[in-house]
Parts: sequence; C-alpha cells; structure tokens
Amino acid sequence: MELDQKAREAIEDIITRREGINSMQAQIKEDIKAVAEYLAIKPAQVGKIISLVERERAKGDAIETERDIIETAELLTPLKQAEPESVSL
Repeated sequence: MELDQKAREAIEDIITRREGINSMQAQIKEDIKAVAEYLAIKPAQVGKIISLVERERAKGDAIETERDIIETAELLTPLKQAEPESVSL
C-alpha cells in the first residue's frame, strides 16, 4: 500500500497528538501523586475526589455540591499535629 503525502501527514499528526496525550497523562498522574502526598492521603483517594467533582460539574450542581466534596476531603485528610511549643520559664 502506497501512502500519498496527505495521508502521511495525517498519520504523523495522529502520532504527534497521541504522544502529546501520553505526556499529559503522565504529568496528570504525577500531579495527583503530589496532591496526595501534600494531603497525606492515597492517590486513589485524590482520584475519587476528582471524579466526584467532575460528576457534579456535569450535573450542573457544581458550587453547592463541591462544598460538600471539599468538606469530605477535609475529613479524609489527617490533621497535622502542631509541635508543642517549648515554654521557657
């Protein structure tokens, strides 16, 4: 099968876009890991939070429901204990 220039360019464009998508997916995965580490939760929990927010946005009840989701995320996030300050007498 012989490809003309137009077909070759189209195939190259598809390959380039796929590479871009793969790169973006890898970056998103790293970003999720960073957020999870920051919140001291598992990346899967961050993924669930993101999925819930996306679902609510699709429904159109974004603002009110996202408040609930954020509150839930805060409950899932372990509180960091502040180090007791030493008191000098």
